[in-house]
Amino acid sequence: MSAWNFLNKDLPDPDSSERALFRATRCMPGEIAPHVLLPGDPARAARIAEEWFDDAKLVMVNREFHSYTGTFKGLPVSVISTGLGSPGAAMVVQDLKPLGVKAAIRVGTAGSVSSNVVPGDIVVGTAAVRDEGTSHKFIPANYPATAHFGLTGELLRAAKTQDVKAHVGIVHTSDAFKGPRLADEAARYAEANVLAFEMEAATVLTLGALLSVPTACVFSIDGWVANVVKGDTIPDASARDRGIVTAIDLALNALTTFR
Repeated sequence: MSAWNFLNKDLPDPDSSERALFRATRCMPGEIAPHVLLPGDPARAARIAEEWFDDAKLVMVNREFHSYTGTFKGLPVSVISTGLGSPGAAMVVQDLKPLGVKAAIRVGTAGSVSSNVVPGDIVVGTAAVRDEGTSHKFIPANYPATAHFGLTGELLRAAKTQDVKAHVGIVHTSDAFKGPRLADEAARYAEANVLAFEMEAATVLTLGALLSVPTACVFSIDGWVANVVKGDTIPDASARDRGIVTAIDLALNALTTFR
């Protein structure tokens, strides 16, 4: 028995000819709801399904791409983990439109480069610096990575309704968590009023626009990029976890009002 079948014996075979057409998720039309959350971490996807969804069901596991479907306030919703970095996120977004997805929100963590944005805070990204390689395989660098206006508006509406202070602005997406130029990049983009650094948003937003799938992004701040530059890569876990609960709530409520 293969390792996959041993661990996931109650799920369909992801390598069937029909499922393999959906290269990342290995899900079939009808199994994924029209409204989707996109965390990076498979464990976060499981937590969302368990703690926020009603009637949650594990649909498929394929590598780092774990998919669950249920309901939230009566709305059919799914959550699909994208794994770490832009290549996996791109593969998931490419699957969304043929699966019938109408809106997707990245729910993730990010490091602050702004003195006004502290661990535990919420950032709603309006656009992302395309400082990664994946999105450039699809469209030249002069194409902007911008969040869908209407879906972002629903995130901000949810924040106002729930009395959540949300920082709104540009984030920075990179392929490297800690590269040799990080100190210079953090200083440069902080001066340009970029709020936070992360690793998937630019690709999610770019491919969402190219494929006509409305996408947006919301983050919990888990620490300071300046600390990473110094070699301190330990996140502020308690602040991160408080913030991610808020970010998930905002994203799900935004999906319930998005039309």
